[in-house]
Amino acid sequence: MKKFYEKFCRFEEQFALVLLAGLTLLVFVSALMRTIKHPLNWAQDVALVAFAWLIFIGGDIAVRGSGLIGVDLLVSKFPKPVQKWLDVFYKILIIGFLGVLVFYGTRMVTQGWSRRIAALGISYSWVTMAVPVGSLLMIISTAISLVKRIQTPADEAVTTEKARDIG
Repeated sequence: MKKFYEKFCRFEEQFALVLLAGLTLLVFVSALMRTIKHPLNWAQDVALVAFAWLIFIGGDIAVRGSGLIGVDLLVSKFPKPVQKWLDVFYKILIIGFLGVLVFYGTRMVTQGWSRRIAALGISYSWVTMAVPVGSLLMIISTAISLVKRIQTPADEAVTTEKARDIG
């Protein structure tokens, strides 16, 4: 299971990289074409879909990769055992919030299925689907981090995935 998750994480990083590069290229070409009076009418809609997915996929990569979510200015003043349990508590809150996003995001997807993106001829739900899918991925990453934190003694730092260049 661990190997599968590692492969999935690498796929997710590559997917985010493709989305970012494609989005950048698309916006540049679209602006260029608009300047020469040949606008790409569909480019804004494709950019919308790509950007929504990039935000939530990138959010999972960020959550998985470091202690991104958290401000330890005040927390670092507490004893190590208190810091550990505050971290556990915060992670549980984050999972709860992401669960709300999954629930209401799923409702957005099902309610908006009939709404169409005219230029692309696809359902707008392909945009809103990024919310529950990305939130579910962040729940998994946060839960893994939570388990590691609970298993790590209070006086030891939790090892997280180091930030690295993708590509």
